[in-house]
Amino acid sequence: MRKAFDLRPLDFNDVVGRSFSLFMANFVGYLRWMLIMWLLPMLVVAVLFYFALEPFDWAGSTMRPQPSLLEPNHYSVYVWLLHLASVVFAFTTGASGIYYMTSRIYVGDNPSLNSVMRAVYSRFTHVAGTGFVHVMALVAITVGCIAPPVMMGKADSAGGAVLLGLLLWGGFIPIILWYNSTYGLNTVSVMLDDAESMETYGRSAYLTKRFRMRYAGIIFVSVLLVGAPGVPGLLSIPGIVAQNLLVDDAGTPLLGVVVGLMWDALLLPLFFIPPVVYYFDMRCRKESYDLAVMARNFGIAEGEMQRFRFNPHMGYVPKGWKGDPNRRRHKQVRKPNQRPAAVRHANAGMQVAQPWGPQPGMGAGFPGGQPNWGPPPGQQQWGPPQGPPQQWGPPQGPPQQWGPPPGQQWQNPQWGPPNPNPPSLPGVRRPPNYPNRNNRGGR
Repeated sequence: MRKAFDLRPLDFNDVVGRSFSLFMANFVGYLRWMLIMWLLPMLVVAVLFYFALEPFDWAGSTMRPQPSLLEPNHYSVYVWLLHLASVVFAFTTGASGIYYMTSRIYVGDNPSLNSVMRAVYSRFTHVAGTGFVHVMALVAITVGCIAPPVMMGKADSAGGAVLLGLLLWGGFIPIILWYNSTYGLNTVSVMLDDAESMETYGRSAYLTKRFRMRYAGIIFVSVLLVGAPGVPGLLSIPGIVAQNLLVDDAGTPLLGVVVGLMWDALLLPLFFIPPVVYYFDMRCRKESYDLAVMARNFGIAEGEMQRFRFNPHMGYVPKGWKGDPNRRRHKQVRKPNQRPAAVRHANAGMQVAQPWGPQPGMGAGFPGGQPNWGPPPGQQQWGPPQGPPQQWGPPQGPPQQWGPPPGQQWQNPQWGPPNPNPPSLPGVRRPPNYPNRNNRGGR
């Protein structure tokens, strides 16, 4: 079993660095999953529609230019179809396995390919539904921000198209970042929380609350470096160059498409690993997931764990965290000094208890101050003892024994066989009452 990563609160650099270390340490496992569950379906789509549409009939010809992606032609249909298939397969079959593998590796496990497939198969309906809704939301935002200015430009309304383009295209990136920073963990929670498809949006909004700018920064860095499904990044440049060389110069466009897909299969795990690391960080901060892991590994009593499960503020306090700024804070009030017990009893009308010791005018607690050990009243002195000391005599007969009931005889009890699965006895302990437990949320 691999050594588990620690579950301390993570900063921005920690999330990015830990994601890259997970990718490098488990490169073969991630690549094997993406080859089977993402690259093979994409190759089927690419080859099938390549021969059906013949989109690269212009390749290798100096007389025919490359068709535009914004006009209805076979090439644009083929390219946009590959982009859509890439996004759909990435957020369903590809991402679900990456999420499960990363979650198991994160706590020290080494999952096999069969266990990952079984986990994805058991949740595939909800994973597919959540992934489809997530992709449709991204497509709707993209089309809603890009299509209107283009359509206005084709309708001979250049001025309005420019103004609308500046407005929508300028707000496209903030809208996409807001959506992903708020609801970007829905595809993670559907796989790791066993949540229903429509429950994942509320779950994602709860986990990312008050930390959405950090997640938006993580998404921006991930897309900038490795790209996203259907969106190239800086590390995608070698694959794009190789694909263009094979399409334009060598005249083998299908091979160029295959090379581009293989390069994307290498980089896609780096896009899906950071959400899992961020998901565990949010669970440690808000739900004490680190304490639950310690309870499983080191045996914290179940009764004691209830206190941490029902109090989400018992987890680690992140560095520099000063509490919820929207919460109203009351000024500290100085507590009055405690009055002595005699004063409190007197004010309440209670009889004041006398202290132990001799009363005034008495010595050592005896009348007159001295003890008086005289003979009994009416006698001059203590007399001799009245006879020898007495002793207990022997018993008046043998000890009696309990006999059986009338007409019956004693029989040995017949015990049944032991229960092979006895119920576990409850070992609940009272949770400790920390003096500063009420002040932890305000630090």
